[in-house]
Amino acid sequence: MNTINIAGLPGLRVTVAKTFWQRLRGLLGKRRLAYDSALLLIPCNNIHTAFMCFAIDVVFIDLTGTVVAIYPRLRPFGMAVEPAAYGCLELCAGAAARYGLEVGQRLAAPEMARSKDVSRQPGKDQFIPVGK
Repeated sequence: MNTINIAGLPGLRVTVAKTFWQRLRGLLGKRRLAYDSALLLIPCNNIHTAFMCFAIDVVFIDLTGTVVAIYPRLRPFGMAVEPAAYGCLELCAGAAARYGLEVGQRLAAPEMARSKDVSRQPGKDQFIPVGK
């Protein structure tokens, strides 16, 4: 897994989980998530917090990098689903509010642009599906 920065979220270190095994493992086994760390799961439109020891903020992002849903402080053994999402950003509890994230806000996640399903739109801070 590699670490990226997301425009609009200064100081946040984002680890990217793209493979099946990376997404399956996710945050399991972690005792906590640092306030300045996050995990971006792609592709992903649903998550669970079974067997986790702490609450997290869950931010679902579509192919354009737009926030489509936020589940603040999702507790252990919880579940979050967003059919319109392409990726899921998992942050420490309270971080979504601290960063001022809102549904409809556009984020630029470079890792999503490198995905085989999307390409960067020239001159814009957004991502679009290939062929659209």
